[in-house]
Amino acid sequence: MDSVTHHNNNSAALPQADSLLEMLDIDQSAGASCALLTPAIRARLREMAAGQVLEVRVNDPTARLDIEAWSQLTGNPLLAIMEEPPNLLRFFVQKKPSM
Repeated sequence: MDSVTHHNNNSAALPQADSLLEMLDIDQSAGASCALLTPAIRARLREMAAGQVLEVRVNDPTARLDIEAWSQLTGNPLLAIMEEPPNLLRFFVQKKPSM
C-alpha cells in the first residue's frame, strides 16, 4: 500500500512537479546517499523558478531524514513524501521564494 505524508496540511492530491530528479541505486553505505543527494537537489533547484516544485525519487530509506532536515535548513518547503513499495520514496520540494 502506498503511503503519503503531506507537510502542508492538505491531504488532497500530490503536488504537480515541474521537474524530476531520480537518484536510484546510489551506494547506500554510510553517508553516501546524503553526500550525493542534497547537492543534486540544490543544483536542480537553482535551475528552477521560485515556487516551482521538484519531485525527487530515491530508493534509499535513509533519505527521508536527510531531505526533511535539508528542507528545514534551507527553507525550501517539503510539500509531501510518498512511499511506494518496495523501496521507492518520492519527495516534493518547492523552491523557496527569492529574497
